[in-house]
Amino acid sequence: MSSTYQLTSSITTSFSNFSKNAPTKRKYYATTIMSSKQSHKNALKFNKLGDSHLNISEITLGTMTFGEQNTEKEAHDMLNYAFENGVNALDTAEIYPVPPRKETQGRTDLYVASWLKSQPRDKKSKKRFAALLCVCPTWGGRVILATKVSGYSERSYLRDNANVVRVDAANIKESIEKSLKRLNTDYIDLIQIHW
Repeated sequence: MSSTYQLTSSITTSFSNFSKNAPTKRKYYATTIMSSKQSHKNALKFNKLGDSHLNISEITLGTMTFGEQNTEKEAHDMLNYAFENGVNALDTAEIYPVPPRKETQGRTDLYVASWLKSQPRDKKSKKRFAALLCVCPTWGGRVILATKVSGYSERSYLRDNANVVRVDAANIKESIEKSLKRLNTDYIDLIQIHW
């Protein structure tokens, strides 16, 4: 079994089994499976994202449990762990955390925003909180931020003055504007429709 496959498996397993008592064990397991010649940066494969200039890690950290099943500190620990081990992308959604509820809607984005705020910035820019400029301390690359617009839904609380959420220009625009505000950034790399 290759080191890359083992690292991928450990990250996937670690995130799905995250608990307060496991971080030390997970970090030890993840680092011991890498050969001494491998660095965190080259442990994962990277692929070009469509026609963009972005090279995205083969693993993207999903965040659907942040704010419901995980505390803010646990979310930050998972984000740090993922990015320290070569992941360079995270995925969130306007309906997160899961299960979707009006009372918790958007909390995941707030946890991601507070983590982004805590990361080093590109000193050449005055845009302090832009995810575009958030630099991972381990490998110096930038964070690729993906989010999702809710598809057709009865969750009218997602939109101002809506009985039913639909995928149309007005709903997409409102979703993106609200996501940018919650994430405290002026840039999102990838917008997806969430069915």
